[in-house]
Amino acid sequence: MSSGSEPGRPGRGPSRARALIGLAILATLLASCGGGNGDSRPATWTVRFSHVLSTGSEFHLMAERFRDLMDERTGGRFRVVIYPSGQLGGERVAFEQIQAGAVQVAITGTPVLSGWVPESQVFDLPFLFETRDHGLRVMQGAIGDWWRDLLLERTGVRSLGFLDYGFRHVYNRRGPVETPADLAGLKLRVLQNATYLAAYSALGVQATPMNYGEVYSALQQGVIDGGEANAIGFVSSRLHEVAKFYSFTSITYNPITLLVNEPFYRSLPPDVRELVDRSAADALAYQSEVARRMEADAIEEMRANDVEISRPDLAPFAPAVRPRIWDELAARLPDGEALIARLVAEGAPALEGRSQ
Repeated sequence: MSSGSEPGRPGRGPSRARALIGLAILATLLASCGGGNGDSRPATWTVRFSHVLSTGSEFHLMAERFRDLMDERTGGRFRVVIYPSGQLGGERVAFEQIQAGAVQVAITGTPVLSGWVPESQVFDLPFLFETRDHGLRVMQGAIGDWWRDLLLERTGVRSLGFLDYGFRHVYNRRGPVETPADLAGLKLRVLQNATYLAAYSALGVQATPMNYGEVYSALQQGVIDGGEANAIGFVSSRLHEVAKFYSFTSITYNPITLLVNEPFYRSLPPDVRELVDRSAADALAYQSEVARRMEADAIEEMRANDVEISRPDLAPFAPAVRPRIWDELAARLPDGEALIARLVAEGAPALEGRSQ
């Protein structure tokens, strides 16, 4: 989503990352066994894989595909144990665990990672991408590679690529969102991310950060009116049971990334690292294929459960956030204006000529 919880706390500098990497080296040694100190047995590895969505989600199906491919390709020597539904903590906690080496693999959204890499917020700009395919293409290109290098440098965590999550859309208990006026006054659970909060506030929303696991009960009790998520997350988390209006607002595109602890990754033999890269790429391609089917199924599930679906004209929404929110982010980030210009010029040519 980012599906999950609050972003990491800012201010995690290189010294902090180096300390965590030191801890990770010890955890890496404990995570693998065999093949050393004269032991003739083949090396084996047990890997903890954390994500925050349910076992019925496309995240979990991708994790299972990665697990099965690594098991098959290493003859059972690389064992992946999956912890879904935030069992090991929300996305912020999972990222801290992966830095420390307590978790080797995890799925996390770039909005959460902006606590460590503030430049990540350029991907959170409202109405940045025209379509879901457009967003995925950009993240899989040069700008995505730049961000992955920055993440590794700042945090000691490697991104193996991006999932196909798509846009976050508004759902609520009160009524369909057809115009910007329909958002005014809605109390929506929004990711705790400065750009998200600013964008939704500019549209008149009472933007309310909240742990993802609390959203269902908060909707039931009327603590919030709704939130924002993709169609699959809305249905797989059963939010359609308590919020009967879903609107394809496409305000924010949500990059989600597959992460691996770098010291663990580097400790693997070159042939096993190659298998990790190949299996991750295959699992990500599978996730994209599955996610498109699951989105169509989720929409049918909404209709079967009397959820009113609306597809508003987005043109009237953009002036509330562009250029204001874009300019505010440019001022907050070092060289922010140049960074956003690079994103538009190199990564998002479809934006040329679009209304500012």
